Amino acid sequence: EQGVLVVAINSSFGIDYAKCDQNDYPVWNDMFDTLGENGILSIAATINDDVNVDEDGDVPTACSSPYVVAVTNTTVDGVKYRRAGYGSTSIDLGAPGTSILSTVPGNNYGEATGTSMATPQVTGAVALAYSVLSSDQIITRPSETALLVKEALLGTVTPQEDLNGRTVSGGRLNLEKFISRLR
Repeated sequence: EQGVLVVAINSSFGIDYAKCDQNDYPVWNDMFDTLGENGILSIAATINDDVNVDEDGDVPTACSSPYVVAVTNTTVDGVKYRRAGYGSTSIDLGAPGTSILSTVPGNNYGEATGTSMATPQVTGAVALAYSVLSSDQIITRPSETALLVKEALLGTVTPQEDLNGRTVSGGRLNLEKFISRLR
């Protein structure tokens, strides 16, 4: 009512090695489903360890909500960073997250590495994608639009051999192709 339209949240938090199923953390999945039904995609950073979250777990990236977009960290070459989680059914795509210039304490800038550096890249891409969609579509069909955006995101990645079989999409974020698909 006040003109604010939230379309994505960035989740750089969670519970390493936890299972996001109906027995352990059902409220997480329910929260992501509720957000998604209102048109909000939850872009989530996976664990900063070389583990298969499909087997070892990670909340929220192993949650089954279709409105979660799980991200792993890639290097400048698009290769999965050595200390970044993966999973062929849980982790959707990779994004740059190695040696990223960021703000640091003391009113300065410095480089940081991790899945929490990769996830904002995807969150920003999703926010930009919504700018090319019709407001009518976003307002009248929020959950369908969120899933359409996620499908376009995963369908336009740049394939990476290192991510094939280790992520749902087998690739890394390709902003140009993603936005072009939605125009």
